[in-house]
Amino acid sequence: MMQHPMAIGFLLASATLAVPLSAQQTASALNSPTSGPVIIPAGTPLQVKLERDISSASVNVGDTVTFRMAADYSEYNHVLIAEGTRVHGVVTQVKRRSAGGTPGYVTLNVEAVRAVDGQWIPLDGSKSAKGKGRHTQATVLGILTLGLGETKKGLSATIPAGTVDTVYTAARATIVVP
Repeated sequence: MMQHPMAIGFLLASATLAVPLSAQQTASALNSPTSGPVIIPAGTPLQVKLERDISSASVNVGDTVTFRMAADYSEYNHVLIAEGTRVHGVVTQVKRRSAGGTPGYVTLNVEAVRAVDGQWIPLDGSKSAKGKGRHTQATVLGILTLGLGETKKGLSATIPAGTVDTVYTAARATIVVP
């Protein structure tokens, strides 16, 4: 078997070159020597996706809102926050639509996400929406109906499920790589 060491070496080299570069990189990522703590700096951008529709007509200040990570966040070939991880948010402002064509308004704050090591990472970000105003319609209807049209309301503010937004880490976090 050792009669042709050059041939065996040539075959091994050929096999390595035949493997696509992306597969070689994936294999090296899986075998990354990085272990121990990895730092996520403050101000690191993360993409989050709203889990359900939010409407100024149905939420209240203080209600919990769930976002999900829209993509993995990785450093040194290690996933530190996995795609789909729950992201905690809260409703911080709500104004219901009202007479005179005044639209509704809603603001959500994104507060924290859990990393792969179980610790919560504070986040900084918000998402707001304002409904469509109907001031002109309310005024015209008010004139035509001797004031009754002034009861016409604006539209509620809505933020649809699946809305993706960029938020930022609020503080430096040290993640222990599993």
